[in-house]
Amino acid sequence: MKSIHAQSIQKATWLWNTTLIVDSTADILQFAASQQINMIYLQINRDLDISQYQRFITAASAQHITVEALDGAPSWALDQDRHKLQDTLQWITSYQQASSATEQFSGIHIDIEPYLLPNWTTEQATIIAQWQRSVQMITTTAQALHLSASADIPFWLYTLNTPDDHSTLSQWMIDQYDSLTVMAYRDSGAAIYDVAQAQLSEADHAGKDMYIGVETNPSAEGDHISFYGKGADALTTALSQVTTQASTHSSFAGIAVHDYVGWGKILQH
Repeated sequence: MKSIHAQSIQKATWLWNTTLIVDSTADILQFAASQQINMIYLQINRDLDISQYQRFITAASAQHITVEALDGAPSWALDQDRHKLQDTLQWITSYQQASSATEQFSGIHIDIEPYLLPNWTTEQATIIAQWQRSVQMITTTAQALHLSASADIPFWLYTLNTPDDHSTLSQWMIDQYDSLTVMAYRDSGAAIYDVAQAQLSEADHAGKDMYIGVETNPSAEGDHISFYGKGADALTTALSQVTTQASTHSSFAGIAVHDYVGWGKILQH
């Protein structure tokens, strides 16, 4: 068991609406300072000129915030759509080559979620095997670029096995990636930790980092999934409780709040 000091805990958020970096960089970074955010998963939008990313990352770097390139779609797990994943990885490669050290992404962060595909339940083993091939493409690219590779996973991934039955699917993902963010979407500290702890334990054994993700946006899955409508105090209390409980795990690297826009709305009310 390691003791974690508050300053070593990372705090991350997803930023999907990339048009915000064009004219709201100051607001984003002010918010990051107020919430002690030191990592941003920033959506790749190929319609934006790369100079917008370079400018934003330079400003974030000056504030000691690392920025990871974020993208993903359920179909990216499939062989037939892997070219879409490849296009994004190629964009990241070209971007890194065109950018100076202070303008570069520090990692690749992927959100694929193939369990949202309509044929997931009927063709699960086939889809998982294809998903594994996509993951290997991601990690190979990241290694070539000297970037960290990370991804979002659901909290229940440990209940599935790899097609060869050699390990749980979450353990396999942990072994591939440098770190993972477990989407432990619940609305209390105890419940968040409860659903995250199985994969924290797997990451402990693997010596890998695990972030705990929480939701602030409305969810169709039920009232208990998100902090939406529950106020800033409820979120702050829960994050503090989760940090205390999860800090008993050597793998616990920090908290990730989904997402920047939803989080901001909670704090405004």
